[in-house]
Amino acid sequence: MLRNYLFQWNHSFNNGIRHTSTDMKNEFIALVNDQHDTFTKLERRIAAYLLANPTALLVDTSGAIADRAHVSPMTVTRFFKKLGFESAAAAKEVLKKEHYGSEARTIGKRFDEFQRSRAATDHDAHFQSAAAATSRACEISLEPVWREIVNLVAQADSVYATGFQTMGYLANGLVQRLGYVRPNVHELDGADGVYARLLTDPAPKRTLIIIDIYRYGRNGPVLAKAARDRGADVVVFCDELCDWAAPITPYVVALPSEEGFFFRPTTAIHFSLNLLIQDVIDELGDSVRDQMKLLSQAQELFGQYMK
Repeated sequence: MLRNYLFQWNHSFNNGIRHTSTDMKNEFIALVNDQHDTFTKLERRIAAYLLANPTALLVDTSGAIADRAHVSPMTVTRFFKKLGFESAAAAKEVLKKEHYGSEARTIGKRFDEFQRSRAATDHDAHFQSAAAATSRACEISLEPVWREIVNLVAQADSVYATGFQTMGYLANGLVQRLGYVRPNVHELDGADGVYARLLTDPAPKRTLIIIDIYRYGRNGPVLAKAARDRGADVVVFCDELCDWAAPITPYVVALPSEEGFFFRPTTAIHFSLNLLIQDVIDELGDSVRDQMKLLSQAQELFGQYMK
């Protein structure tokens, strides 16, 4: 099975390939090492965890760091204060800006920096990064939460999908293909400003799928909360830096993106959505055949296909 193969293959890669830049990692390691003598025994446990997993700061909450280092959240706070930050969240924001760039850098200097980096393009590194990202999608598809997500999408009375920023094409593609295998699948584009189609849908079982990446659309968490509060199940496909989704819904698929491109690729999210469609087909079984028959009849009626 492809996803099992990629799951095993992934472990041959260095975690740094798929998560973060070497410079950023080295700067953080140097900062921790400089303060090492000031750490208590428990704080050194945190340091050991972060030195072994330097990208965890970009992904983990302070609570997750505390759990993995087997210390209290207060100890995590004291640790980051010694590094010069108010909290783990503050340190994460600084690293995000270094990793992705501030707004001025992202908009004003992005193209110049991209041109300068083109000479150093390593296509093998691009391949490895994309393969590792895809492998992570396979790993998640083997987790229990994935089966819950598949069930939500397969069994809902209505399914809605929306993509923020440049992720609209993924939402559109998901809706187009999912509509072939089950009824009542809708794309939300927010054109009415209030996402009325979802929020006024009287169906008892509704599932909303949100797709977004850094720097995240402002309406994402607002829509997710509104949908949840009105009884809809919310599924979020995002990158690993996303910190707004987990407090709203347990159904979060956070995936790595590859570096070295002008627009960060969403290979893993795209692949994960393909896996979702495949697994929904398996979940629905024979009803997919009935849905396909109806669509085939419509195709014959309108004659939109040449072959």
